[in-house]
Amino acid sequence: MKHKIYFFESNIPMDKTVYLPLVSGILQSYAQTFPALNENYEFMPFIFMRDTPENMIKDVKDPFLMAFSVCIWNHQLSLAVAKLVKQRYPDVIIVFGGPQITEADKPYCDYIIQEEGEKKFVSLLAELAGKTIDVKEQNLNDYPSPYTKGLYAGILKDNPSITFQAIIETNRGCPFTCSFCYWGQGFEEKKVRHHSLEYVKEEAEWIGRNRIKYIFMADANFGMYERDYEVAKIYCETKEKYGYPEKVRVCYGKNKEENVFKTAKLLHEAGLAKAITLAKQSNDMGVLTNIRRNNIKLSVYNNLQERYQKEGIATYVELILGLPGETKASFIKGVEEIVDSPTQLFIYHCSILENTEMSNPLYLEKHGIQTVRVPLTEIHCEVRKPEYVTEYEDVIIETNAMTKEEWIECAVYAWVAQLKNSFDTEVTPVELSRFQQIAENITNRYSRGQVDRRFGNVVFEPEEMAFLRISLERGDVQGDMVEWAKQNVIWGRKSRVHQPTMGV
Repeated sequence: MKHKIYFFESNIPMDKTVYLPLVSGILQSYAQTFPALNENYEFMPFIFMRDTPENMIKDVKDPFLMAFSVCIWNHQLSLAVAKLVKQRYPDVIIVFGGPQITEADKPYCDYIIQEEGEKKFVSLLAELAGKTIDVKEQNLNDYPSPYTKGLYAGILKDNPSITFQAIIETNRGCPFTCSFCYWGQGFEEKKVRHHSLEYVKEEAEWIGRNRIKYIFMADANFGMYERDYEVAKIYCETKEKYGYPEKVRVCYGKNKEENVFKTAKLLHEAGLAKAITLAKQSNDMGVLTNIRRNNIKLSVYNNLQERYQKEGIATYVELILGLPGETKASFIKGVEEIVDSPTQLFIYHCSILENTEMSNPLYLEKHGIQTVRVPLTEIHCEVRKPEYVTEYEDVIIETNAMTKEEWIECAVYAWVAQLKNSFDTEVTPVELSRFQQIAENITNRYSRGQVDRRFGNVVFEPEEMAFLRISLERGDVQGDMVEWAKQNVIWGRKSRVHQPTMGV
């Protein structure tokens, strides 16, 4: 009798829209390339639709091994499920992998796989089966695509009411080692590796044929490499042939201005890109040095912004509040420079992600970083039901360069600036007071996410909720309030494609 393998990869539902479980799919598709593993193991249906722990494992029977892909949005849920499975099946082998795993997870699992997981997971399965197999990877193409291998066919067929989105990986790795980010730190091989263009084309064909509307390109610096233009061309041709995908969300490269520009322009002209990201994070060189981004030229961002503007291509600049070395004065100055330019603005709150340099106790001490743990509320996603497991994020609210009181002032200033910049709306005294209360609440362990059931079962940013309320008071809201909110905020926040981007 074959041993049963289950994969657990809960992700974030967005109004009946869910990502297909890429990590689980890659692990299974690679494992199935080895006959010795197919002889010993039976791979069960993926578990990925968020629910209570009990409901998520109601169909789990006699598991031999359960593998968890652990991220910030499913960490506590993974722990709860692992504990429950162990209680029911004491001999089950629990394996944790992913960017969020910590040493504290060990009581809940038997094996932790850090960094890249394919080879290590297959080696573990072989060891547990008493087999010896060669798992030396030559290139990324050794990992068959779960899309083209048909691993999601059953999911699509059995869930006709759900709109599925796809995560696509055309390369792996990142040459940058930003302190707050896992991308440049979570790979064994530091060089960037690429799937072949034929591999990419086969996946794009699958996307088109299966009418996948939205894909997230999980490449750390799309457009930095010459071949990325060819990748973009493949997806443009796919959309022209099938009408899908409708949008492609990418994280654009930080250098190589000319190639980034022509690649972004191509996606824009095909209607695949709603806006182009300029991920500055800070306008202060001292701050950029502290977070290891001083090798990324601000001049490239500025040049690209000017070139996009001339072409009529919308852009938005990302900044992060709470970075080490950022003062109240430097933060406000950076925001003012962007608000006065012809681009959109989005400001994140800096969170500490596990297994990054910023999570190192020495780094925290050096920069005087103080955090507060708040419930994780994924913006533009469904409100978590009360019976669901709560997830958390650790938000920086104080550093050597910025006091908690100054952080509160900057948070309020950022929401006011974004309300004006993104929605052409001036803050009212009532909403300004709300901003102040939200910022103070964050420092007291409350989430920044805002919910008003009149606008649906969705979480909004503070400035977005302010816009909705002000619009309602002015009588601007037309027709169904939920649909109006979607069109004017979630999908229509001026030029910006606003979808969850995996926390990086």
